[in-house]
Amino acid sequence: MDIEKAYFSLPEVLNRWSIAEDDLIYLAENNNVRLSIRVFNLFLEFGDYDADIDGALFRVPHERKSFSGLLDLHACDVFHLFRAGEIHLSEFRYDRCGYACLQDAQIPQYVVIGDLLLRRAERDIYEVKSGFHAGIRNAPERTFIASHGYKEVRCNGHLFQLGPIQAEVVRALHAAAEAGQPFQNGKLILGAAGSKSLKMADVFKSKENWRELIRSDRRGNYCLNVD
Repeated sequence: MDIEKAYFSLPEVLNRWSIAEDDLIYLAENNNVRLSIRVFNLFLEFGDYDADIDGALFRVPHERKSFSGLLDLHACDVFHLFRAGEIHLSEFRYDRCGYACLQDAQIPQYVVIGDLLLRRAERDIYEVKSGFHAGIRNAPERTFIASHGYKEVRCNGHLFQLGPIQAEVVRALHAAAEAGQPFQNGKLILGAAGSKSLKMADVFKSKENWRELIRSDRRGNYCLNVD
């Protein structure tokens, strides 16, 4: 029986792709794939970065909460981890904002190479980009694949590079499709995504073929253009 996994160990990935560990390390160090770790009950601060008048970056916190799940590593941390065999981390990538970091009082997270994982979505988007699918080159593409943050999605063979609001719209429509309620009110979806315009055509006007990604029922409701 096959288990529908949300993430995979590195040996599983190496076996599926039939590549050497050095090649996977190269991909991770050069931001071609993001590697992750599984954590439990870490108290984290989530937020974004902003810049002052001199261009220096500073953190803008959004929320603090206990978190269990997958956190992604920065490429530079992967680089140091594979060279030292271990690393202590206090800050991570997070797909819904600019950063996730441990609070000051917490001991940095100890990570070894064996802790590393690859998300299913990260695996799938790389396989589409590289033309590799389940060990077969040039196999038919999946109907819908999204990268982290939905900034890049493929739908029915079409690649879309999305802005922040566009990505939030697609994220919401994808969640609705997975919940079995694909059609959603366009104005509500756009409002929740932070759009000043409540017309889907205005928000996606920079994408000439956006109707390959999103379709309408002509009554103000929209869904992803997937089967």
